[in-house]
Amino acid sequence: MQKTESKDKAANKAKIRKEYLAKRQAMPQNLVRRLSDEISDLVLNWDVYQKAQAVFFYYPLGNEVSLLPVIRDALKNGKHAAFPKTAGEHMAFYEITDLGELQKGRFHVMEPILTEAKQPFYAEPDLCFVPGAVFDCWGGRFGYGKGYYDRYFAERKTVKLAGCAYGCQITDKLPVDAWDIRMNLLCSESGIVWTDGEKNF
Repeated sequence: MQKTESKDKAANKAKIRKEYLAKRQAMPQNLVRRLSDEISDLVLNWDVYQKAQAVFFYYPLGNEVSLLPVIRDALKNGKHAAFPKTAGEHMAFYEITDLGELQKGRFHVMEPILTEAKQPFYAEPDLCFVPGAVFDCWGGRFGYGKGYYDRYFAERKTVKLAGCAYGCQITDKLPVDAWDIRMNLLCSESGIVWTDGEKNF
């Protein structure tokens, strides 16, 4: 019975993920650019980001929210900006100082170019921007089904995790599992909101 329930729950999660990914994929490019710019402007004016010294980013793939203006600002202002790279079941973040230090890697995602001397960024960042398929108002998140962010942040308790999404990717309540890492914040075109409801612009 337990195995059947587990399989049913996994199938339901996959169905929800597919539904919201289809919604995002259907967005026209001009809307993606406009909403991404609006979200980036909110982040650039957000005191939590401005005070952060070390920030983990992702490079936008497809219609994901693009924080490229924020990334360029972080690099320009000397923040420690790091990006994820996956290997097998594991993920690590590596600091870059220029966007030219990224190249297309697994899953067509732009990842840091590794040299023999390059080591992962081991310190816990002040802030991490997280992509995903769908989020809920309580910080629940479904990613892309691989579990990289859930595993990486399972033992990292002080970093503020900021889910990045358009309004069409946010729902009331997701059937999350215990291992699904919750976001502390949601960043959308409607604002930057702590998942306890407090707004911070």
